Amino acid sequence: MTPFDPSALVAMLRAFYPAVSAAAFVLARRERPEYFAGGVIFGSKGDKLRLPDTREFDCIVAAGGPASGRSWQCSLIDPTATGDDDPFALEDGPLVPLDEDTTIGTRSEPGFEALVAGELDALDHSDDRLAAAQQAAVEFDGVADLEQAFGEFIEPADEAHGATTAALDADPISDVLEATADHERVIDAALPDYDEPEPPDVPEPDPGDSPDEGKPEPPPF
Repeated sequence: MTPFDPSALVAMLRAFYPAVSAAAFVLARRERPEYFAGGVIFGSKGDKLRLPDTREFDCIVAAGGPASGRSWQCSLIDPTATGDDDPFALEDGPLVPLDEDTTIGTRSEPGFEALVAGELDALDHSDDRLAAAQQAAVEFDGVADLEQAFGEFIEPADEAHGATTAALDADPISDVLEATADHERVIDAALPDYDEPEPPDVPEPDPGDSPDEGKPEPPPF
């Protein structure tokens, strides 16, 4: 388990949880438990921390007062655990409490861009295949290829389309309709020449008349 560092805890709380409250303290314990070294939050206001070694710390100044008067701290409650005789004395760590009046600005030089630029400078096109591929990409003239394809395929098609449109405009559909308007009269006049004559009326025979009536009977054998 990571040793408990009260200064690191206060620095983390001030950096990530600027709104001081018992709820923010509980949230920090849940999201970043490594700073609490297995300690548990207790107290009527939820502002205290008890470590597994029984040490207790007061972590919120004026926990019962208004929000504007609260601040983070990590003060040891048990006075017997302080001084030179402290059995759990901690060495000074690399972190120090943050000064509330200090403004933390951005870095003057972007770290990621500088790292990438340094790595590219170190390569210096040492890979021959990469250099060859880059040269081919530089020498590629896509505009010239597009212009050649346009002149070879698009322009002839556009000219053929224009010729077809001009031919259609020169032969309007109204002229065709006028030329065929008289065909119906000519067809109607010629129809009687092709009509078949109707057959003459033939009287139907009487069903009661026999075709053998009146004929002599054949002699007996």
